[in-house]
Amino acid sequence: MTKPIVISVAGEPQGVVVPNGQDFRFMAVKLGVFPLDGRIFQSIDAARAAAEAVVEGAAELANSFEPNDGNDSGMVA
Repeated sequence: MTKPIVISVAGEPQGVVVPNGQDFRFMAVKLGVFPLDGRIFQSIDAARAAAEAVVEGAAELANSFEPNDGNDSGMVA
C-alpha cells in the first residue's frame, strides 16, 4: 500500500492525497479545504494548486471585510 502524501499550503498541512489508480484522491484534514474532500486530481501538483487556490481565496474573502474598529454600536443584538 502506498502512503498518503501531505498537501501543505504556506507550511500548514491541509490534506493528503492517496493514489487512486492513475490519479489521486484528496482527503481534507482542515475545514477550509473541505470543498476538495474526495475530489480526484490527475497529479499531486494539481491537488496542491487546488488547495492553495481554496486557502488563498478564503484569505482574500476574509480580508475584503472591513476591520473591526472596536466600536460595537453597529451590531445588532
